[in-house]
Amino acid sequence: MREWFDSLAPRERLFVSAGGVLTLMLLFWALVLRPLDSSVQKLTASIDDKRGQLTWMLGAAAELRASGKVPTQVVGADQSLVVVIDRTAREAGLGKALTRNQPVGEDAIRVRLETASFDAITGWLQQLHASYGLAMDSASFERGAAAGTVTASLILRLPS
Repeated sequence: MREWFDSLAPRERLFVSAGGVLTLMLLFWALVLRPLDSSVQKLTASIDDKRGQLTWMLGAAAELRASGKVPTQVVGADQSLVVVIDRTAREAGLGKALTRNQPVGEDAIRVRLETASFDAITGWLQQLHASYGLAMDSASFERGAAAGTVTASLILRLPS
């Protein structure tokens, strides 16, 4: 190939060299720069789309919070489920009835209430759901000796 190139006239060598350089530049543009530019444009469009979705979600979350249909407070790292259950049960007047609260994994807790007012339990469960997002995973109620009292075994779970 070198012999062929050397056998060309100086003007032909200039054209072949310029054509080779131009071909390399076009290949570099077609194989490297163009795909990179296309990828950047797709990622920019994706980011804009995600920002739009985030803006919509934040607005929807604010509307839901204002309507009272979602918890305004979430159990944080500083509050374990055991502490939340114990504190809220006492506040609801169920402190003496609470005989057991045992974690079930990281997002659930097993609770046992004995000789507790059914009305107090339902109010307490509604408050746990409204304030902390806890929902009843399973429940078992047995009628108590006194009217309106029950023994309840509950499993409460954080939303996933």
